[in-house]
Amino acid sequence: MKKKIIGLIMSAVMATTAAMAFVGCSPRNEVLKIYNWGDYIDESLIGKFEKWYKAETGKNISVQYDTFDTNEAMIMRIEVLKSDYDLVCPSDYMAERMIKGGLAQKVDRSIIDITQDGFLVDGLMDMIKPFDPNNAYFVPYCWGTLGIMYDTNHIKAGSEDMKSWSAMWSSKYNKHILMKDSVRDAYSVAQIYLNTDKLSALSDGFTDYNEAYREELVSYFTSTSKSLIKSAQNALVKQKRLLYKYEVDDGKNDMLAGTTKGYLGTFWSCDVGLIMQEDGGEHFYYEVPKEGSNVWLDGWIIPKYAGNKTAANYFLKFINLYNDKYDFAMTNFDYMGTSMANKAVMDDAKIALEEDEDGFFDDKEDWFKDMYLEMMFPSQDVLARCGVMRDFGKKWSTELDSMWIDVKTL
Repeated sequence: MKKKIIGLIMSAVMATTAAMAFVGCSPRNEVLKIYNWGDYIDESLIGKFEKWYKAETGKNISVQYDTFDTNEAMIMRIEVLKSDYDLVCPSDYMAERMIKGGLAQKVDRSIIDITQDGFLVDGLMDMIKPFDPNNAYFVPYCWGTLGIMYDTNHIKAGSEDMKSWSAMWSSKYNKHILMKDSVRDAYSVAQIYLNTDKLSALSDGFTDYNEAYREELVSYFTSTSKSLIKSAQNALVKQKRLLYKYEVDDGKNDMLAGTTKGYLGTFWSCDVGLIMQEDGGEHFYYEVPKEGSNVWLDGWIIPKYAGNKTAANYFLKFINLYNDKYDFAMTNFDYMGTSMANKAVMDDAKIALEEDEDGFFDDKEDWFKDMYLEMMFPSQDVLARCGVMRDFGKKWSTELDSMWIDVKTL
């Protein structure tokens, strides 16, 4: 797998500033405005898209590429400010909110059709159906799990402590814990932690992830109430006393550089994969706790206020191209180091990683390869103890946002 440089925020800002200066003089139908997570594309593909689009359509295009760090920051730009981005990349629950709220436009299936056999990784279509039943609006991009990543220079690889969310509330790791500054992730982790005993009883001590267990687990991702929000708030306030800090994107970089006191925390598997490709990344271990967790799914939406829907659809086609002529999707996978929705890419990537002709696993500890493959290609055992987040609706989302502000200010 290719190595890449972490910490692209400043370069992304500089590139965006330059791009905005250039595209400001261009007709709107010659500009594609993308709003994406940081570190969520190989930016060399942006220039390649502009050339490919010209060859494909005979028309000019320039890309304005901006980044966000939370779903809530993104939706503010779309829902409140009515920004005319052509593509945004929300997570599952936020995509549902956009679709239900009339903030999404239908994808042009004559250009990009995710319903084709073999287009998506097995099982992803089932994750999408609850919030986009006709596959009309959402084009999956990346997916993975939420778990605990820790530095094996401080904690033994495979540590029993790290197999449970209780590690995130343990005084044993006082002032060394990083917590995700994301209200939905924090809330769901707190609910799972608070209901450990109930989940254990339903799963026979976390040995049988049956339907009764899954029904209980999934309820933490699909509905809430005042009492549940209050209990989560109390747990998160208690946790706050033990934290080193809250983080979104900088925690993984700081851990890799050794410039933080934090050496364990909640991380999305995409971030874990990103730093494990770097020198020093072999010292990190990732675990999906036994109590259960979240399977996240990020994908593309064409917002209601998009000014160039045509270019947006062509970009969706471009970013998924992987055949004898084009390898754009595989190039992006090599850069991002996370599980992609594209089945052909993931099938070939798994074979390549297992055979390891590039020597990615050379000079690494024996445990690293199995752990890395499990993170990139979650087993059925892991997926059986994970649920997909759903939109709680505007009322309860507002309640959660207020709770999160209280937690961080108390």
